[in-house]
Amino acid sequence: MEQIPSLLSEWLIKHKAIKPGDRELYEYAIYSFLVSVTPLVIFLIASGVIGMLPEGMLIIFPFMVIRKFSGGYHANHASVCLIVSTGLLGICLFVVTCADSSWILHTLSAVAGISIAINSPIDSENRKLTDAEIRRYRHMTRIIVAAMVTAYTVLAACRLERYSICVAVSLILSALLQMPCIVGKWIEKKRRVV
Repeated sequence: MEQIPSLLSEWLIKHKAIKPGDRELYEYAIYSFLVSVTPLVIFLIASGVIGMLPEGMLIIFPFMVIRKFSGGYHANHASVCLIVSTGLLGICLFVVTCADSSWILHTLSAVAGISIAINSPIDSENRKLTDAEIRRYRHMTRIIVAAMVTAYTVLAACRLERYSICVAVSLILSALLQMPCIVGKWIEKKRRVV
């Protein structure tokens, strides 16, 4: 995978689309894009192959939108990110086939929505948010979570359980990926006090 950004940046330089001095920046951007898109593409292809493309889309798109504004755990290495992301999304698809719409799922969805709304946005170590960005991202996250909880409720009320479960799983996964950061901040806060 490391060769693709190099080849693409070389091609862009050859066609005078970028300056040779910007090569490293573009290679990093291409690499980051590929690392973030690859698990999604693999997941959507896999869900399509097993006949669950609508379910896959109902998991991945709410998750991507929530995650964009809410933040959460990010792996330190691209290969770890690729493997863990693809694995977690695969587990989510499996959960959709096994779960049923019950009070447990309703409760987990509500708790996940509340947790995301309260704890968002979570800063990335690579890019700290400004105060204005924090306010904007918090507001956007709350709107998106409210829309997802509403979608979940409507789908469940319409007896479209399989699709409502997809939205619930997306909410729960987003909240779970915030937990390592929340726990890490809590531990750090406790260390400072002692």
